[in-house]
Amino acid sequence: MKLERKKNSVRNIKFGFINKMVTILFPFVMRTALIYTMGTKYLGLSSLFTSILQVLSLSELGVGSAMVFELYDPIAKNDTDRICKLQNLYKIIYRIIGSVILVFGLCMLPFLNIFIEGDIPSDINIYALYLLYLLNSSVSYLLFSYKSTLLTAYQRRDVISNIGTISHVLLYVIQLFCLFNFHNYYMYVIWLPIFTIVENLMTAIYVKKKYSMYPPKGKVNKKEVKEIFIKVKDLFGHKLSMVVTNSVDTIVISTFLGLNMVTIYNNYYYLMSAVSGILDILYQGILAGIGNSIASETKEKNINDFKKFTFINSWIIGWCTTCFVCLYQSMIELWMGKELMLSFSSVILLGIYFWIWKIRQNILLYKDAAGMWDIDRKKPYVEIIVNLVVNIILVNLIGINGVIISTILSMLIVSLPWETRALFNNYLKDNIKEYYKNLLQSGIITVLACVVTFFLCSFIRQNGIISFIFKCIVCVIVPNIVFFIVYRKNNNLKNILNMVKNLR
Repeated sequence: MKLERKKNSVRNIKFGFINKMVTILFPFVMRTALIYTMGTKYLGLSSLFTSILQVLSLSELGVGSAMVFELYDPIAKNDTDRICKLQNLYKIIYRIIGSVILVFGLCMLPFLNIFIEGDIPSDINIYALYLLYLLNSSVSYLLFSYKSTLLTAYQRRDVISNIGTISHVLLYVIQLFCLFNFHNYYMYVIWLPIFTIVENLMTAIYVKKKYSMYPPKGKVNKKEVKEIFIKVKDLFGHKLSMVVTNSVDTIVISTFLGLNMVTIYNNYYYLMSAVSGILDILYQGILAGIGNSIASETKEKNINDFKKFTFINSWIIGWCTTCFVCLYQSMIELWMGKELMLSFSSVILLGIYFWIWKIRQNILLYKDAAGMWDIDRKKPYVEIIVNLVVNIILVNLIGINGVIISTILSMLIVSLPWETRALFNNYLKDNIKEYYKNLLQSGIITVLACVVTFFLCSFIRQNGIISFIFKCIVCVIVPNIVFFIVYRKNNNLKNILNMVKNLR
């Protein structure tokens, strides 16, 4: 059994990584093709409608995770009857979610113009276009989506990843063909719901063939339904802020600054989220190990592990932040051209945004591993309100920088201290002041690494791919030298180096 779990875990990580690369690299190509064939406003519309529908899809948040969690026990006990009942419940819930998205999405139709500042492409009917995006979002829940929970519960996410990889590659190839041969945005978008249907059907066919013993039938009693929804409620808020933050930013930018600025901002955000996505693979890879350690090891060992992971995370995030500050403008200029670049002040703010966003990851990992979803359930709602209010105030005063600052403030003032206090007070019960001291030290060292690396990169004055490569080399070497020099006497670094030596 343990060998099977290990085999499934390795397989999930391997194919999950391949799927992640496809979902990072191909959208990069698609964004490039869309801007060069159709223009920035078309990509801005795509980002806006996606953001609106992400907000409408909030009804799903936490449901999938709670579903999978409920399936673990009956699968372990081979309780076929209960699995069938849960599958039937999930089918009903997902159809309700799809219907809610469809109804509320239709209610948004009269208000679409409010969210768009400035001109709309003359060949586009925003209502027809929005309906295509709405269809894509709702059909993903209405059509067999619940069946994927069985695959996740049986540790076969590799199947979901492989189906997703195949369907996404085919989708992107067809969309590229349509863009370059027909220059028609409707022909580009129409394939989204088609391939969502294809992907769901492929998953449903596999599940029916592999797990035919679990047809959706029977009813779960009211008490169990209530318990499931308590878990959903706790998980909802924690997933809420992750989805809403960028969606709110995009909607505010479109409403006050226009579609062109939506495209420019989301190009920068895309690169940041791509790096975040790669890091998340590493985080998810160690999540199960942390959970096992919390369940089986002493508190002292877990506290020491937490400090080690915090040290490693701060080094990685500091390095990534330095790369963003030093390479962002060169990358965007090569990719999109000077006319689609933000000011360097925005780049600095995005670097701060990224650092605060990901430096919290270690706290979140330990909270998730310990199942601490109910301790700070109010935090996401406060964060969203603060972000939205400050967003609207600052965007009118200082434009795009106001949007970035509002997100930084909501994370710095609300999320970071609230999450940290929740973990330290309810699990670690360690010296929280020492943690904040180390966090401040990490921030100062990251600033030092940024200044030194940027200064050295400034001597590479030519533009083009060759100079960008040289800057990349500087960004790989210099920040890590800075971190090593500063941390050379740090006990965490010594312990990590000793571990590496022992592996030889």
